[in-house]
Amino acid sequence: MKKTLFFLIINMLLCRETTAQVQTDRDTVYQSAPVTVTATYATERMSPVTFSNLKRQEIQQRYSIQDVPALLSELPSIMFYSESGSGTGYNYINMRGFDQRRLSVMINGVPQNDPEDHNVYWIDFPDLLGSATNIQVQRGAGSAFYGPPAIGGSVNIIALPYNSRSGITLESSIGLQEYGSTNTIALSTRKYSVSFNSGLTEKKYMFYGRLGTMSTDGYRDKAWANIDSYFFGAARFDSNMTTHIHFYGGPFSDGLVYTGLPKFYNNDLNLRRKNYSSFSTSDEYNTVTDATLRKSQEIDNFSQPHLELLHEWRLSSNTKLNNTIFYIQGDGYYDYYDGWADTSTLRLGTAYGFPVLANPANVIIRAFVGNKQIGWLPRVEWTHGEGTLTMGAELRFHRSIHWGKINYAENLPQNYDPDYRFYEYNGEKDMVSFYVHELYQLRHDITLMTDVQFVYNRYGIANEKYLGYNFSFPYFFINPRAGINYNLNEQVNLYSSIAYTSREPRLKNLYAAGESFYGEMPQFEADITGSTVKYDFCKPLVKPERLFDFEIGGIYRDETSLLSVNLFWMEFTDELIKSGRVDIFGQPVTGNAERTRHIGVEMEGQAYLGDGFSIGGNASLSNNRLVKYSVADSSSNGVVYKHNLDGNPIAGSPDYMAGIRLTQKQDSWSISADAKYVGSFYTDNTKNELFKNDEYFVLNLSCLYTLELGKQSDLTIRAEARNLLNKLYTMSGEGDEFFPAAERNYVFGIILHY
Repeated sequence: MKKTLFFLIINMLLCRETTAQVQTDRDTVYQSAPVTVTATYATERMSPVTFSNLKRQEIQQRYSIQDVPALLSELPSIMFYSESGSGTGYNYINMRGFDQRRLSVMINGVPQNDPEDHNVYWIDFPDLLGSATNIQVQRGAGSAFYGPPAIGGSVNIIALPYNSRSGITLESSIGLQEYGSTNTIALSTRKYSVSFNSGLTEKKYMFYGRLGTMSTDGYRDKAWANIDSYFFGAARFDSNMTTHIHFYGGPFSDGLVYTGLPKFYNNDLNLRRKNYSSFSTSDEYNTVTDATLRKSQEIDNFSQPHLELLHEWRLSSNTKLNNTIFYIQGDGYYDYYDGWADTSTLRLGTAYGFPVLANPANVIIRAFVGNKQIGWLPRVEWTHGEGTLTMGAELRFHRSIHWGKINYAENLPQNYDPDYRFYEYNGEKDMVSFYVHELYQLRHDITLMTDVQFVYNRYGIANEKYLGYNFSFPYFFINPRAGINYNLNEQVNLYSSIAYTSREPRLKNLYAAGESFYGEMPQFEADITGSTVKYDFCKPLVKPERLFDFEIGGIYRDETSLLSVNLFWMEFTDELIKSGRVDIFGQPVTGNAERTRHIGVEMEGQAYLGDGFSIGGNASLSNNRLVKYSVADSSSNGVVYKHNLDGNPIAGSPDYMAGIRLTQKQDSWSISADAKYVGSFYTDNTKNELFKNDEYFVLNLSCLYTLELGKQSDLTIRAEARNLLNKLYTMSGEGDEFFPAAERNYVFGIILHY
């Protein structure tokens, strides 16, 4: 809504290869080269890459209070789920069946995947869409040179919201939620923001700022969140260089809601809103036993500010030097209930200096995480003859501290130290890579692309407080890619690419040191002779995943329509797949599958039918299967018995997805209806019908009306109805835990620009 209303004041320029010229129209937004023109940014009819773009006007029209994953889910082969059910808070995307740990996510070209965990926590940069000017989603391997190598694809969000005219925008919105169990509609979300643009000052400077706050009750019980946000930017435009400085982020606190629910809860209007910290099922999974409701003390509190410097220096007419320097620091904690905690897991007792008479009860554990990351991303672009050669590097260094302590418990020893940490360790990761990329125009209608990336990543754990399992382990990869684009005529282009990509596992796959108090041990080869276990920290059990990806496609575009078709064949060795189990923090447990295969076709189209009416949509059909994979069922007398899962669907991978959006737009108003269909998929790899997320179809409706208040001022009113048909469905799941989507809900907002 906030940005949606903004759409009227902005007819954005698309990303240009040179700095945009100053115009007097207030709708002109400055886009500059440091982050939009890189070897990772694809251009239609030039780059042999499968991709989709969301331009600023589309972002403004569609964005109200939902997070980035909800917006991206309108693109081909993407679905999302929300832990709280409401689309705010902790949300996750899935592309071609790959979760966001397997995608490379960037903001202004800066990697955002957590170096240790590989995950992306969208809640760490709230309201980012309010400042976003373009989003490009590339599908397929090797589509990013910064951050973790892309397996399923990459997402690059460009946030350069500078405007040639000064102005202030005030935005306010509310969300209303229907609750069928009580036949009520209640206020659930409140959001406010203010943004300003200085315009061009002294013929070379521009400044931008945005502040916001949002509070929501979520949909599930105790799924509340209080989120603040900020984005400040300054730009300087010189004759041969451009400089940006950005500072953005937002502290938040929220109630924990990371555990899913039994599938049969979905159709019960009371049960589907439950929020358990743990539960177990019996009687063919239709009865819940030992369920523990979340306590109000179980909260999350975190802040992760980002500081970045983007600089482009045009050394000559054919050479550019770009540098990105950034610093990210994240600090926070989450408090969670531990119903299984005892003196052993909490490291209490005489051996630890705390004699005990009984096990603690009602334990609330505080888990703290502190991250620091600094990075430098240099690159040189040289235009020579009919081609452009780009050489770049990535140097990133990440350090972290993890610890846990008892925040509250009954039956603690009298001499207990409230600051006693029963686990503590430091995480390390060094990331160094170098790449060479060539885009060469062989003829006026044929473009060749070749690139290769050399990667060095080193994991480390240091200063582990109790067990002393400290180690350092490096990974080396070479990731090549090649492709060709052929412009058949003015309307049609064809392209094809091949890529080979390798990617290291998560640090947790090597050693979940933060769960050592629960018995987690290093996942390395071990010598178990004698009374002690000796690990060989040069031989991890989990292997890097390796992918060969072949893509072929074509695009037809004329003045009123677009149609693209893409086919992909992704052949994996040692793919890191979900097991259907989760760890104590609700995150999927993964491991290697010897061989897997993903093949499919993706289609995307748009048509402008006149009189302000347009239609757009996409569809994906895929086959995601285990080619060679077995799991251990049991062991007896030293013999391990395995269950063969060859040919089974891969967990989390739907075979069918489709979306459509219909829009009617006139001078002062627009109305859109968008629908999403996601086919059924399994939540583990056993092909057990009890572990299947059923297909779902959801329909949303949005309306915008803009009232001109003067030459430079306008007021936009927004109204949305989500899940218009009030379907009860689950969005995703892990094993026997499923995440229900909210019932029908509404958003109303106003945006004043002057």
